[in-house]
Amino acid sequence: MYTRCPACHTVHPVNAALLAQGNGRYRCGKCNKNANALESLFDEWPEPGDKPAAPGDLPVLGMGIDLEQARASRLTAENDEAAPEEEPARADTHNWRLRLAWVTAAVLLAAVVLFKLADYYDQPVAEQPIVRSTLETLQLREQEPEQPYRDLDQIHLVSRELVALSPGSGALQLNATIVNRANLRQPFPILAVTLLDAEGAAVASHEFQPGEYLADKARSGLGMTPHAFLPLSLEIEDPGLKAVGFELQFR
Repeated sequence: MYTRCPACHTVHPVNAALLAQGNGRYRCGKCNKNANALESLFDEWPEPGDKPAAPGDLPVLGMGIDLEQARASRLTAENDEAAPEEEPARADTHNWRLRLAWVTAAVLLAAVVLFKLADYYDQPVAEQPIVRSTLETLQLREQEPEQPYRDLDQIHLVSRELVALSPGSGALQLNATIVNRANLRQPFPILAVTLLDAEGAAVASHEFQPGEYLADKARSGLGMTPHAFLPLSLEIEDPGLKAVGFELQFR
């Protein structure tokens, strides 16, 4: 049997098995038009002007179908998948290679410009701000550690007093309370205590590290909690009757 494409008039050999699988429809291999083969069906190769078979002579679809034969047929049914096209894939590959070439050229050009600028300003390329930032982002350069928040103006002295421990002990005790008024945690400060005479001159001084004045030494690395009060008790050597006042500073 043969069928003729109604669009381009190309004649195709067909068989009942394939027509049954596609419900009588097929796709023309020349013009790619979807058509009903039963509307232009011939028993023999048709000549120009030949008319299709009468409706009563059409094959009964769905009876005695050999599916293996249908799959092997040269005619493509409507529900068959079209063969993949390779040309778009080749075009995509070509475009990708072209883009890669342009990017490589741009990077090389930028590198040349940076080296020229570094030579002009007599500064190493890696120390240029834009280069340093890029290297750190790409993790090709060790990032500088972030400095912890620190604002000594936000550390306030709430209370203080200086008393003698006991007669003959030769020591004074400084009691004080400090607070971190900042909204961020910051390192414990160094406490600088200066004993003054009646004229305000220093007669003795001492600096206390956080590990010296904190009751819990392990807290020294945690920093001051925001808005938390911290009571302190420091022991200072008594310089004698000359000391009548004191100053407490944060460093």
